Amino acid sequence: MPRSPKIITRSKKKREITSKQLTNIICKGAEDKLASNIEIIDTRKISSVCNYLIVCSANSKPHFDAIVDGIEAEIKKRGLKMPKPQGEKESNWIILDFINVIVHILGKEERQKYNLEELWGKSGIIYHL
Repeated sequence: MPRSPKIITRSKKKREITSKQLTNIICKGAEDKLASNIEIIDTRKISSVCNYLIVCSANSKPHFDAIVDGIEAEIKKRGLKMPKPQGEKESNWIILDFINVIVHILGKEERQKYNLEELWGKSGIIYHL
């Protein structure tokens, strides 16, 4: 069963956003920092882990930081809570777990090696940049 599409933010107003809205906010932050090959995978029908996966590529170790910073800027601008990044730049794979939305930032070699899009099924890809 998919997780609820609503997320309560940590803002004092306790406003709610959908996981799709959160996905768009995250993608804007990644796009602003020139993350490459951004794909959104709709997992609602195939997994209860999350509603959406976002997979994107970083070109270098400083680029990992820039992408995380870009996402964080968009998240905080809206009064939302930013999760602590999991993984290390040295591993060329960073994960941000927003509960309903999970973000994978990978180096190009790791992206090809692990091929997350194929693992989750290309039919679930709803956005590609």
